[in-house]
Amino acid sequence: MSELSLTAKDLQPTIVKRFKQTISNGELAHAYLFVGPNGSGKYELSQWLSLCLFCPNVKDGEPDLTCPECQRILSGNHPDVVIAQAEGRQIKVDQIRHIKAEFSKSGMEGQRKVFIIEDADKMTTNAANSLLKFIEEPGPGIYILMLTNNKNAVLPTIQSRTQVIEMRPLPKEITKQMMDDQSVPEYLRSVALGLTDSAEQAAKWVADDWLAKAVDAVVQWYKELTNGDPVAFVGVQTVMKGLATDRERQQVILDLMALIWRDALVIKTKAATDSNLYFVQWKQIIDQGLLRYQASQIIQVSQVTLEAHQLLEQNINFQNVAEQQTLRILQILHG
Repeated sequence: MSELSLTAKDLQPTIVKRFKQTISNGELAHAYLFVGPNGSGKYELSQWLSLCLFCPNVKDGEPDLTCPECQRILSGNHPDVVIAQAEGRQIKVDQIRHIKAEFSKSGMEGQRKVFIIEDADKMTTNAANSLLKFIEEPGPGIYILMLTNNKNAVLPTIQSRTQVIEMRPLPKEITKQMMDDQSVPEYLRSVALGLTDSAEQAAKWVADDWLAKAVDAVVQWYKELTNGDPVAFVGVQTVMKGLATDRERQQVILDLMALIWRDALVIKTKAATDSNLYFVQWKQIIDQGLLRYQASQIIQVSQVTLEAHQLLEQNINFQNVAEQQTLRILQILHG
């Protein structure tokens, strides 16, 4: 699961340095919440901590990566490192019950156990509540590492009982190299970086030209909206609906809609440079579409696009969300 074999030290050097000192001082907490986007190093950091806890040959704060303990952790086969992931869209009570059962056992081969809970924000309320007392009193040698893209979706009671570690933004040179290594086309790279810091995720989107098709659909939608053309609805009902084949892709398309109008606002306020635009390759198209409109209108449109995600999270049908957004934008621009 390691992103392009980059280590926690590559992705989050400052945090790793801090943890080395914490481990050296014997001050490692029993529960952490790692917060950051995909590709920011959350999993790599949790894996590195596991390696540090189990490796018998740690030197200068680094595991040797070659011993049997390290090799089993790196391959995902260590019996005392338990990983929980969302099944579908949620982590349910049954999965937490399994973790709780593991809590009650001593380590199979030692006195330590590590529990890594990916997508902790996807725990149902019941699942999160059932985990609380174990976070409060985990027992000696037990460490709980929770990972999330969205801290605000994690119950406050969970947050208050963990040490929250915010991942730092990745250096641009690392992100660029990761995109290069994953063969993300250069003309799509700035758009992909607006959607994710994960080159692995971007590579999945560019497969079969899906991201290119989604970008083309959103650019066409933008042109039709700025021209006051109701055919924008047709694009939503046909092209976009055909591309939005699952929840993740629906969210990406809504993000693209928000990004293109975000760029429109940056261009309209004369603050645009190639380095601060996502739709760099389509700058001229975006600029031409803005000629008849005031900055205040573009601000309103941008706000509408940002609200679309919330509607999708309320389980409103993607097509309905996109159509409603299209109607509201047409009203703002053309009355």
